[in-house]
Amino acid sequence: MRFVRKFLPLRAKWIFLALALALGGGRVQGHELNTSYTSVLARSDTLRVQFAIDAADIARGFAGPEGGEEVVGEEELKARAPQVAEYLKGRVRLMGDGENLAWGEVRSRTGLDEEGNLFIHQLFAIPLEEEVAELEMAIDFSDKFAPGHKNLAKVLVPGKPVKQAVFSRENPSRLFVLSKRTSVWEYVVEFTILGVEHIFIGYDHIMFLLALIAVGGRLLNLIKIVSSFTVAHSITLVLAALEIVSLPGKWVEAGIALSIAYVALENFWLKRVELRWIITFFFGLVHGFGFANVLRELGLPTKGLVASLLAFNIGVELGQICIVAVVFPLILWLSRQSFQRRAVRAVSALILLFGLGWFVERVFDFSYMPF
Repeated sequence: MRFVRKFLPLRAKWIFLALALALGGGRVQGHELNTSYTSVLARSDTLRVQFAIDAADIARGFAGPEGGEEVVGEEELKARAPQVAEYLKGRVRLMGDGENLAWGEVRSRTGLDEEGNLFIHQLFAIPLEEEVAELEMAIDFSDKFAPGHKNLAKVLVPGKPVKQAVFSRENPSRLFVLSKRTSVWEYVVEFTILGVEHIFIGYDHIMFLLALIAVGGRLLNLIKIVSSFTVAHSITLVLAALEIVSLPGKWVEAGIALSIAYVALENFWLKRVELRWIITFFFGLVHGFGFANVLRELGLPTKGLVASLLAFNIGVELGQICIVAVVFPLILWLSRQSFQRRAVRAVSALILLFGLGWFVERVFDFSYMPF
């Protein structure tokens, strides 16, 4: 905070404080945003449903009378497995061809993901009398976890493309047609929506974009910056999603955080933005690997693979255009005000603190709050 007190004048400090109160109320996160996972394998005689929930969510949602811990260990997680299983039976509804499906036996295990986060996995085996043609799922965990909690679900039918959905409090149910082959057009629509949604919930990408355009400048320079970012992350998104190039997810996320911090810090001395598109291009390459990591979690279909990739990228661009369309008029108005430089420094200082916080969290696996 000494950095903030030194560089921010009085009026800008009030702007900084208001933004801090609005954005700093929760754990600093990038892609890890209250997310659980569901995987369904539909066979002719069995429905195998697996849920994966983060240990931190279990600690907060299934706290004892004295409150929850920030993180629970493996043994505590195993001890809470029966309670979690009963909760899932009550909060997840499965219907096959219009009939309620009875929950079968459950097996529990714990494990780490590639980022080192501890998860509990609950696997249910549901016997079927006949093959299910339509599967309706309803998932809503908002009563236990944060209201913004999302569940990323994949439904796999042997020999058919993967189907996916995002469940939330606003969209708690989904109908999957298992006997009908999904068209490429349906994949295009679905992945476009997922791309838009990812930008809106990917706070790190939003802050990177805001840091880039906060300094203002001519519209042509803004177009060059956004276009450079688009071209760069499109290249690495395709390369990584097709597994032509692969980088460790931990270091990709750390690189994204560092790019945010650098651009925000550069705003304190940047005078001309004509050449900013060059550094934006190189940072965009890093962000593309981050987008690819999200696609891996969702599961790419074998049919319409390239179309799905392009659709996701289009969705990302549509999300960016919406953000720029909202923010640019404010930046244009601010450029005509006497306090423009102070306001830019206030916003940049806030983004810098978040970027550094994310970098520390991702490199050292340390939950860091910059306020």
